[in-house]
Amino acid sequence: MSHRDTDPLAGTETILRLIRDGEGTVTRAELMEQTGLARSTVGLRLAELIAQGLVSEARGTTSTGGRPPQMLVFNAAAGVVLAVDAGASRVALAISDLNGEILAERSEVRDIDIGPRDTLRWVCEGLDALLAEVGRSHADVRCVGVGLPGSVDFSTGRPVSPLLMPGWDGFPVADTLRSHFGVDVLVDGDANVMALGEARQLGVAEHLVVVKAGTGVGLGYVSGGVVQRGAKGCAGEIGHIRAPSSDDIHCRCGKYGCLEAVAGGAAMAERLTAAGIPCSGAGEVAALTRAGVPEAIAIVRQAGHAMGFVLSTVVNVLNPARLVVAGDLANAHDFLMSALRETVYRESNTLATVDLEITRARTGVRAGLIGTVTMGLEHALTPDAISAFARG
Repeated sequence: MSHRDTDPLAGTETILRLIRDGEGTVTRAELMEQTGLARSTVGLRLAELIAQGLVSEARGTTSTGGRPPQMLVFNAAAGVVLAVDAGASRVALAISDLNGEILAERSEVRDIDIGPRDTLRWVCEGLDALLAEVGRSHADVRCVGVGLPGSVDFSTGRPVSPLLMPGWDGFPVADTLRSHFGVDVLVDGDANVMALGEARQLGVAEHLVVVKAGTGVGLGYVSGGVVQRGAKGCAGEIGHIRAPSSDDIHCRCGKYGCLEAVAGGAAMAERLTAAGIPCSGAGEVAALTRAGVPEAIAIVRQAGHAMGFVLSTVVNVLNPARLVVAGDLANAHDFLMSALRETVYRESNTLATVDLEITRARTGVRAGLIGTVTMGLEHALTPDAISAFARG
C-alpha cells in the first residue's frame, strides 16, 4: 500500500476536481483509473464528500451489460462562499455557490479611509443581509475572500502600511470576519485577486500579469496557476516606482514622481479638479475621457505612457505571456491602452514582446469581485477546508 493511500486526505482534491470537471459523467472506476488510488481509498474519499453533500450519485443511462454505472455529480449548492472587494471608494459584496456562480451581490460607494471597524461592521451586516436574501445562513458559509487596496500580509490577513487606507495598518481583518462567520477568511491585495480571477477566467496557468489601474496602481502576477506574492507578500507594488519626467509631481507617500502620483485615478482627478474640471475619482476620469474632454484625454494618455514605462521593466524581468489591465481607468476608451502598449513595445526587450498580448481584463470592473470569489472558492474545496467544515 502506498503512502498516498494511507494519507487520510490523499486524492480528495483530485477526486473532487475530476467530478466537477466531468459534469456528471464520472464513475468510481474512472476515478480509480485516473488517480491511481485503490478502490477502498476512492470509496473512503467519496464517502466523506457524499456525507457533506458535495457529491451525489445518480444511475447512468447507458450500460455495456448489467446495471448502468453510478455517475458521480458535484453539488454546487452544498455551501456558499462570501466575497468582499474593497476599493478606495467603493465596496462590493457577493455570495457565490461552489461553482463560482454569483447568487447575490451589492455594491456601495464607501470611502475606505473611514476606518476598519465601521467598514467591517458594514461588511458583516451586508453579507448577512445577502445570506438572508438567498435563504442561506452562517452554517452554509465555507470561506470568506477579501480583496483590499493595499499591501496585505497574506499569512495573517492584516494590511501592512497601506497608503490608501489610513487607520488599517496591522488591523486583524481576517480575525474580525472569522469571529463573525466562524470560517476561514483569506485576505489579499486587490491586484493579486484580480490576477487570480482573470487567470481562471482565461483558463491560463502560466505567466499572467494583471495591472490594476484605479484609484491607485498595483500589479498581480500568476505563474504556474499560483499568485506570486514574494518573500514578504509585497510583490507587484509598482505604484511608488518613479515614472519618467515627473520629478515635480508630489505623491501622497512623501516622495516625488511616483507612478501612482502620475497614473493613479485619485491623483488624476485632483489635477483635473485643479484645472477647473470637477472630478471625484478614477471612474469619473474615465467617463470624462469617454465624453471627449481634451484635458482628461491628455492626462489619461500621460498616465498610459508612465504605466507603460514602468511595465516595460516588469515585462523584461518576468517575460509574461499576457499583460492585462483592469480597474476603472481601463474603461477610458483606448486612450490609456494605446499609450501603454506603445511604450511597453518601445521600451521592452524585443524578444519579450514578440508574442506578448496586452488586453483589458475580460472580467472588466468586476475583476476584483470575481477574483475574491475565486480565492475563497479554491480554498473552500481544499481537503483541509473540507475536513474542517465537516467537523463544524
